Amino acid sequence: MGSATTNRLCFVWGRKRVAPFSLQFPILGYNMNDLNLRVAALKLCAHPKRFAELRDALVPLPERWSSDSHEFVSLFAKAQSSAEQVLAVKELFYKDKDLHLEKIPLVELFLADLLFASPLKHAVRNQLTRLFSDKALAKKVQNVEHGHTKDSLLKALLQALKDLIGTDLELRSHDSINDIFVSANACLQNFPYGHEILGESLELLIPLLPLGLERYWKDISDTSVELSPTRRNELYLYLQNVLRFLVSLLSEWSSDLGQESCQALLRRADAIAQKVARHVDTPWDVRSIAGLLIGHLARLSGGFSGYLQHCARAEAEPRDLPIQTAALLVLQPLDYPEHAPVVLSILQAVLAVGQREGNVSNLLVYLSKHLFIYSKSLGDVEAGFYQSILPELQGFALQHLASPTDSVRHMSSGLFRQTLQHAQAAGQVELFQVVYKQFEERSASLGASCLALEHLVGVVGVAEALNQCPSLVKEIFPRFLGLEDSVDSLFRAMMVAAHKAQTFEDWHRLWFTQLLEALQVPEKRRSAVEHLMTQAVQLEPTALVNLLLKDGHLPLSSKLAAILSVRQLSKRRQEFLSSLKPELEQALLGLDDHTRLLALRFVVETPRPSDPLSREEAEAIKLYLKHNANNPSAHLRQLGYGLLQKALQRIRLGLAEHQKRPSPAGKLLRDLLLGLMQLLARNLFPSANYGRRWLSLHLLRDCVDLCRQLELREWEEELPSVALRNLELCLGDSYEQNKVLVARLLEKLQAKSDLNPVEIMELLLSLRPPDSVTGAFQLQVYCRVQEVSEELPAAQLPEDISQETRIYAALQWCLEHLREGLSLAQKDLAQAAKLNPLYGLLFASRHLLQQMDLKQLAKEPAWRQYVHDLVAICLEVSRVVLPVVSSASPEGHLPETRDQETDQPLTNVLSRRLASEALQQVKTTPQMVLLCAWRSIKEVSLILGELVERAPLEEEERQKKQQSNPEISFLLSSQQLEEIGELFLLLLAETKHRGAFEQAYVGFQLLCRRFWHSDAVRLNQLPNQWVSEAMSMVSGAGDNDQKEQKTRLCSTRRSAGMPFMLQALICTELKLGTHATLHRCMQRLLEVCEERSATPAGVTARSHALNILRALFRCSELAELVTEFVARGIRCALESLLAEEWAERNCATLLLAALVVRVFGVERARLESGELHVRNRMTGRIFFTRYPELFDYFHAGLQREADQMAGRKGGQSGGNEKRRQTVQLEAMLLMLSRLYPSSLEGAESSLNLSKFVPFLLKICRSHDLMTRERAALVVANFVSQDQALAEIRRIVVGLKALQLKLKLQKPLHFNGNHWHGQLLLLLQMQRLVRWTSPSLARMQLHTLASLAAPFLQLNACVFGALLDVMAVVLEEATQLDGCLLKALSVVLELDQGDISRRCGEQGISTRCYQVVCLHLRRLGGNTEALVQHLEELGEDYSRSGALAVELWLYVLLQRSQDADQEVDHFNFASDTRKYFNALSPGQRQEVTLRLYESQRVRSCVLKMVESPRCWGLELDARLTALQPLLRDPGLDLEKLLQRCKDTSFSWQHPGLVLSLKRLIEEKRRLEWSSWLPILEYALRLVDPVQPNYLRFQAAELCHLLGQSGVKSVIGSSNADIVGSFIRLVLLLLLDEAEWVRHRAALLVVEQSGDDKVILPSVLIPRFLKSMLRNVRETAPDSEFVTRLFQLISEPFVASKDNEEQAPDLDAEVEVFDKQEINLYCESLLVLCQVAVAFRENFAACQTVMNTIDSLGLPADLVD
Repeated sequence: MGSATTNRLCFVWGRKRVAPFSLQFPILGYNMNDLNLRVAALKLCAHPKRFAELRDALVPLPERWSSDSHEFVSLFAKAQSSAEQVLAVKELFYKDKDLHLEKIPLVELFLADLLFASPLKHAVRNQLTRLFSDKALAKKVQNVEHGHTKDSLLKALLQALKDLIGTDLELRSHDSINDIFVSANACLQNFPYGHEILGESLELLIPLLPLGLERYWKDISDTSVELSPTRRNELYLYLQNVLRFLVSLLSEWSSDLGQESCQALLRRADAIAQKVARHVDTPWDVRSIAGLLIGHLARLSGGFSGYLQHCARAEAEPRDLPIQTAALLVLQPLDYPEHAPVVLSILQAVLAVGQREGNVSNLLVYLSKHLFIYSKSLGDVEAGFYQSILPELQGFALQHLASPTDSVRHMSSGLFRQTLQHAQAAGQVELFQVVYKQFEERSASLGASCLALEHLVGVVGVAEALNQCPSLVKEIFPRFLGLEDSVDSLFRAMMVAAHKAQTFEDWHRLWFTQLLEALQVPEKRRSAVEHLMTQAVQLEPTALVNLLLKDGHLPLSSKLAAILSVRQLSKRRQEFLSSLKPELEQALLGLDDHTRLLALRFVVETPRPSDPLSREEAEAIKLYLKHNANNPSAHLRQLGYGLLQKALQRIRLGLAEHQKRPSPAGKLLRDLLLGLMQLLARNLFPSANYGRRWLSLHLLRDCVDLCRQLELREWEEELPSVALRNLELCLGDSYEQNKVLVARLLEKLQAKSDLNPVEIMELLLSLRPPDSVTGAFQLQVYCRVQEVSEELPAAQLPEDISQETRIYAALQWCLEHLREGLSLAQKDLAQAAKLNPLYGLLFASRHLLQQMDLKQLAKEPAWRQYVHDLVAICLEVSRVVLPVVSSASPEGHLPETRDQETDQPLTNVLSRRLASEALQQVKTTPQMVLLCAWRSIKEVSLILGELVERAPLEEEERQKKQQSNPEISFLLSSQQLEEIGELFLLLLAETKHRGAFEQAYVGFQLLCRRFWHSDAVRLNQLPNQWVSEAMSMVSGAGDNDQKEQKTRLCSTRRSAGMPFMLQALICTELKLGTHATLHRCMQRLLEVCEERSATPAGVTARSHALNILRALFRCSELAELVTEFVARGIRCALESLLAEEWAERNCATLLLAALVVRVFGVERARLESGELHVRNRMTGRIFFTRYPELFDYFHAGLQREADQMAGRKGGQSGGNEKRRQTVQLEAMLLMLSRLYPSSLEGAESSLNLSKFVPFLLKICRSHDLMTRERAALVVANFVSQDQALAEIRRIVVGLKALQLKLKLQKPLHFNGNHWHGQLLLLLQMQRLVRWTSPSLARMQLHTLASLAAPFLQLNACVFGALLDVMAVVLEEATQLDGCLLKALSVVLELDQGDISRRCGEQGISTRCYQVVCLHLRRLGGNTEALVQHLEELGEDYSRSGALAVELWLYVLLQRSQDADQEVDHFNFASDTRKYFNALSPGQRQEVTLRLYESQRVRSCVLKMVESPRCWGLELDARLTALQPLLRDPGLDLEKLLQRCKDTSFSWQHPGLVLSLKRLIEEKRRLEWSSWLPILEYALRLVDPVQPNYLRFQAAELCHLLGQSGVKSVIGSSNADIVGSFIRLVLLLLLDEAEWVRHRAALLVVEQSGDDKVILPSVLIPRFLKSMLRNVRETAPDSEFVTRLFQLISEPFVASKDNEEQAPDLDAEVEVFDKQEINLYCESLLVLCQVAVAFRENFAACQTVMNTIDSLGLPADLVD
């Protein structure tokens, strides 16, 4: 961007800083709030980073000096950066005058020209502004006289300004004239010398002002001049610049401009300003400054009184609003005595416009801003002159305090506050009464009334508000406190203000008591009330906390939140801890997450971290860890870990103090730390879930580090014996992060390792990747411990090795097996993939190398030789497996192998680790080969990449030594680097498998990062060379070798690794702080896409370029940097949608999807209505400010399509080209559908979304259905409510005309596409306006009903759209008059058979017709007829059976206590929900009751259930669920239990469980024979694979069984029933879904009779002991007890080791290790709890004791 363009735009950025004018007229900053500043920055450039680059760009030489040969010009021209240019300018200015005395005038003129040529805010311009000042003249540099004087500098500036203006103004372009104004205006901004020369140049500038205004306005207003929308918008900005500059001149030199010589010119400017201010299509900002100019010119010309009178007489229209508001803003305090009545008239006229045009958001934004600024100016006016004005301002503010537009709401709030302050100063208390009256009479919304009262309280205090508004204390606060944010805010403000004015007793009684009462209401938001309570406690900490502690009904969370918020209460912390101990223990075990964390925070947090941890606190921490460590919530786990770290910090500081000064408290801390470490070690038992392992490992690591810091290593020896065993088992964890922690802990804690190298190697050679990872970590531990039980079977170590000898031996051991596997792979890759897949050994080698310092290893020859051998093997491995990953179909590639002709069985060997003998019996599959190939490529890429990143390189080391020391130490030679680089380029260019080239990208990224930062010149140049080669390969340019390489590029799979190659090269350069490669690549790629060559080479080049652009736009590292290329990327993608080749169109679609994500963000869940999330949308103002060129592109594209639609008269066309154009149009509409109008639309830009609406209306007649629907949706998004109403009227008029033609039977050509599009528009508009115009809605219904029958005959698709519109209108109607209902009855009289036939022919559902009929019956007011119609719906199975069942089920489910859960599970359609919600409360109650009792409904349901027809699965499931909801469902328990046993009808489970619940509730007491089948069915429902809803229903079923007589069942002698019931409860308490666990906990608590609901993990041992204690009294024999134990423990007993059995070759298991389906359950812990309960109650039963002993359970896992 050149300096001229920069100046043109920069003026918008700098316009706020016109200091002199702002002092006299503060209104200049009227529209520059923070949002405007951000948007102005976006206008200046694409994003802030680009803005910074623009300011740092080089300033070009002024035109007159471009060929000058003077030394000072050359000095400046040689500068290579903006910083060097600044230094050159300073050097020229302060140069010794004796050396260049004769050149001083030339230097000054050069610097002056340079100042005006520099962009605003540029470093050079800022420096020159400082140099041309008195301060710079007084400064000496090194005691050298610079020789400049003020007069000479002013003379140079004046001459430069005159040269800038020039003489031939008529020949100047619009842009150059704007540059003059921008540069001249900058002289007013903190530039005294510039200000002075402007005053001397007025005679030159004044003639230019009207000329610029007239030329700009002529092009804008002349309809014959074709201007693009963006160019027109730019001219508006130029026009605004001129107007603002003229206003600035008037404020500074009004006396000079008032001379007669200037009047004619100013009158010309006034004439243009009058036109601009009244032009409704001009942005509001431009009109506003034009209005200000008119006002200032009126004062200057002496006609100010007439000007005010004219504004008062003007019609109250929006076109006059800028002039009228400007009249208010230019008023001065001295004007009010004479013109106060006129001012009031003007204000009333302005407010009348606001009242009438209240739906126009940008007008309200403009008006609220100006009225707010006007209210601030009243502060300097005597109070007597604005008493009549304040009520008007207050009325406007009150009306818009709750506006949905943020800007209007905030400005109105400020205006209201200013009005109240003025009223208080003037003594206008009647304005206060208006607020009180509004609040008491509820004449405004609650939010607006509370906000107004809050402002008033801030002005007059609390006492008056309480006296005037008694409903506050009596009704509002008790009812809405904690529910409404506005009420909470008002309460907070009044409470804080009252604390200063009231006594403590009155304040406590009036305010704090209300908070206590609010906490007792369950419906209140406890967090909001607690927040208010903490603020109250902060006002009176001591007194209020004592009251809180004494209140036994107050929740503990409220007490803790209040105490923790006040630091002054820390001294009483131990007192609180003792008094709240029972409650704290209960809270740590409670179900509420917030309360548990608050309790833990209260325990561990202290004002001083050095406070020692007490025994009570340690016990509380252990209690928390014991029962909360297994929480599956990552958020709660992180919060809890952070708090526990604070406890460890207290222990560390306490022990450190103990080491200095021993004390009993220190000994206690020692015991506490040891106990904590033992607890954490026991927590790592084999079946511990991820949450428990994660928290325990992190805390154990912190404890070990603490011991190491304090040199307490002997404490580590006191860990339980099972600790190290548990840690070794954790090496097999599925999560690698846990493996890392475990390995580090074992290295520190384990003195001698018992790991077997042979077993480790078996893991490394396993086909299963998780096994190889486990083996690598075991090998790490083996190499790092001090001693090992078994040595490695490796060769003897070299004598010259001293670094990491055991790791060296292990790596050589792995290298030996790698050579064996490579040798086999070179002969038979398929056999090697099965017997020695290589990647495990490669991963282990990489993992061990990561642990070492490669710089130290480079000093030893043995290590250098190892790295050389490893690189050689990696290169050879890549060559062997490359044919697999680079084949056209890697997933099916199978090389020739020796076992292809054998009868070996086919199996999934990846499901488990098999021994080598078993592997020999298995047939090789492509899956094995591909896994071996791509994971080997992965490990090779990562090994080589990490070596290049971390290892010393030959070239770098030689450059450092510079031949001073020929003995250099390096690990990678230059030749190896070349081979590695070529390998990466080959992998990324030719690999087809995604996993392979993604990992090659990671390694290549490491290599590029090292090369970009390398000091070796050749290495540093390689990335640039690769970029050039890649660009040549993509574009098709370059030599024959590059063209041959291009033919090897993957043209499918999104260009495979090529985008990753360029992404790595670009992203790694960013670390240097430069973006040259990015800009170079983006420019070239976009150029390739813009070259529309039709040759095959051109198509292939564009496809590759589109794929690479997609990758770059998706890259998160380039998020902000690619913004400036987004617009061109969108254009390229849309243009490529028109390509003839499918491949290019497909690539363009993918790029467009990536761009949509880049612009609008990652897709979030849609709203219930189906609309996009607000985070995935953007205002048109912001979108087209960021990407202005897209406005012209979309405008031209939509206009072209609209013209084609109009030319085809209905959009009938065909052909491939037209279909592609339709796809492009659909893509445009897809992007536009994410835009919506801003409240500032039209405020500062003319790029408004409304410009697209005329074209979209024509596109709605497209031949393509999706295009019509999308266009109608976009129109509804772009129009305001008033515009939507006008559009509805237009469509209704058209429909009326069509109705008349049809009635008169006139011949007509019925265009189905056109009328379908009109109805779609009507549908979207109606959803927007709803019933804001009842008369128009009724007219729509009347018109549509009359056209229903004709449309049915003419076009079923149009008929369906008509019904959709009627349904939307009717669903919000509450009452219709009789005449309209009679007119609508024609819809009910239509032949349903004809409707079904015609709609069926076009594949259109008749559901909407049934919904319309239902609404008409509802609005008829006859409930009997409505119920009858609902009953009749289901009798016609084929037409409306599905709708009838859905509606019946939805209605009858409302009678259930868990209606919300069940409704969500059955996923009802939105029209069903809306219909039920549209019923009045009386209708809902009666319809629900009548359907429940209806015999016709019962008969219909039973017929459908028993019908031999095969219903759809969804309908069948709903029928099964509907039957038990009827009054007489006709259910039979035996038949029902038989259906429950059948596992082939899983979709019927919801209905079956509802039926069981119904029968159990009715029978009250079940037969013994029914218990076991029901329990077995419930156990099937509680299976982890079942949906959450069914598992919750199993909990409900269990609850009903418990109510049906658990005590008698326990007393029975049936072990199966008792065991199954206990097993069911345990599984529910261990369910993964939290709400299911909590429901089961409530069940257990109810059965036990306890009122304290605690965590399920705490309840399990209590439940087991309680149940078994009762069973013990009636247990008949040991066989009963044994069977009972087997049933309870069966789900938790681990299966036998599969390796002891012959492998089941047909079994299918997961390929990779994953967690069990239930992530919460910990089977070993549960087994221990079951064993403890049986030992306590059945110790005499030796059979059970032997069974428990045989399980080998740990004895210390359960207390």
